Amino acid sequence: MERTRRLLLGGDIWTEHGFVRGSLLLEGAVVEAIIPAGDPLPDDAVVVDVAGAAVLPGFVDAHAHPLIGGTEFSGAPVREARSVAEALRIVADHAAAHPGLPWVLGEGFDLSIDPRGSYSAADLDRVVPDRPVALRSSDIHTMWANTAALRAAGITAETPDPEDGIIERDADGAPTGTLREWGAFMPLYRAIPRRTSGEIAEALRRGLDALSAEGVTTVQDAWVELDDLDGYLEAARGGLPVRLNLAFRAEPGRWRDQIAQFHAARERVADLGIPEFTARTVKFFADGIIEGGTAHVAEPYHGTGCCGVPAWRPEELAEAARACDAAGFQLHIHAIGDAGLACAVDAIEGAAAANGPRDRRPVIAHAQLVRPRDLRRLVDADVTVAIQPYWAKLDGVVRHLTNGRLHGDRAERQYPFETMRLAGVRLASSSDFPITTPSPLQALGVATSRDEHGDLGRSWLPAERLAFADALRAATAGAAYTQYAEGRLGVIAPGAAADLTIVHGLSRDPSPAELLAARVEAVWRDGEPAEPSALARAQAR
Repeated sequence: MERTRRLLLGGDIWTEHGFVRGSLLLEGAVVEAIIPAGDPLPDDAVVVDVAGAAVLPGFVDAHAHPLIGGTEFSGAPVREARSVAEALRIVADHAAAHPGLPWVLGEGFDLSIDPRGSYSAADLDRVVPDRPVALRSSDIHTMWANTAALRAAGITAETPDPEDGIIERDADGAPTGTLREWGAFMPLYRAIPRRTSGEIAEALRRGLDALSAEGVTTVQDAWVELDDLDGYLEAARGGLPVRLNLAFRAEPGRWRDQIAQFHAARERVADLGIPEFTARTVKFFADGIIEGGTAHVAEPYHGTGCCGVPAWRPEELAEAARACDAAGFQLHIHAIGDAGLACAVDAIEGAAAANGPRDRRPVIAHAQLVRPRDLRRLVDADVTVAIQPYWAKLDGVVRHLTNGRLHGDRAERQYPFETMRLAGVRLASSSDFPITTPSPLQALGVATSRDEHGDLGRSWLPAERLAFADALRAATAGAAYTQYAEGRLGVIAPGAAADLTIVHGLSRDPSPAELLAARVEAVWRDGEPAEPSALARAQAR
């Protein structure tokens, strides 16, 4: 079949050296040439006038949760709540509007709507006394449950405290309704009625459509449960709007049995024969989050003797990492606290030492706190840090929860993007969608300003701002490296895949405010304009 040549005429095209004014020639699915303004143009190509827009590489999201993002649309919209009272009203309204639902579910409530970040089953009981209610916080590390949900999950005063989680309790030992981290809330998660594979596929496509609409062409799904795999396969058979790699979640105490299951799941994905749909990664949670007091920190949280809740014992994390690495999986480790990050690096180093040289490309996600002595270790272990630039701003969560727990010097060392970059650490940008916006442009605006409005005069920890070029590379070429696709994805260059994001509203040296205000005009993948999925078109109507 003859390949179509297309000429994207008259734009500002991003290259490794910055923007070039000119046109972009595509042949089929790849970039053929960048043609500077004034040079002769071919006369045998289909012309697409981009009218001076910025032509960027398709964004690569190095850490997102599209299934959770798509699921959120079908539950109680608690993300909209700005107080506990408002969350309760939203839950009550949703329950009343859906009297036949066996459970009332919701995703994305802001943990800071309660000053302590703690939530009561009794409050939910008052508005929905007859059915289980389970709500997950926007950071996905806390669940808020009513009494019926706790009962359905078998969580009682007699339930032992988990090693890798916190069941908040009253003076008599009864659970209060707040469950932190996997060891505490997985019994509740598993008690929720299972969705069909069709429902999972629909939610996944919805979440991926949200990312695609913002210019993302490749996604690392950073948490996949094996129970949901049939839904992923069904979605892939129907066509995905982005390239997608899956990371299966390893669990403390269960990982030995899981490795064979991960291998079988990887083979099922490969058997589909869809090159842009892969499953090469295993996800570990080394710790939790600072706002819940569960991130593993080197020094106790302010006013406590507690250093958080490591999700794994260090020796077990190291052993599991070695085994997954030996099975050929890429390691992707959530680590927010400085002690959690050190344990993650220990595990990665141990896997490399035990299993010998190979192209591993390990990823540590988040790295909110990093001790200076670990910077060199990140570089030497070839770790890519998947950062979430949109988090790096002084918002309500940081003001009311994060800084209160850290207090002092540590509060001034959060999200050390520029420090890591200067030390030689490879950065890959990501959204952690739906925890925050799926928009890479919004993330770029905050990365370059450390302020949610792009105001350089209000920068939070301004020494950690990234320059535009560095932030954009993290969202494109840096993240492409984590997908074993450097030189092919995340760049505009001859021979690279023609994955493109066309943006209006950017100058050739865009300010943070421009980045925050700019909008994606079109998205191309493999040399073709990306079409909304059938689901997205139906929702638009």
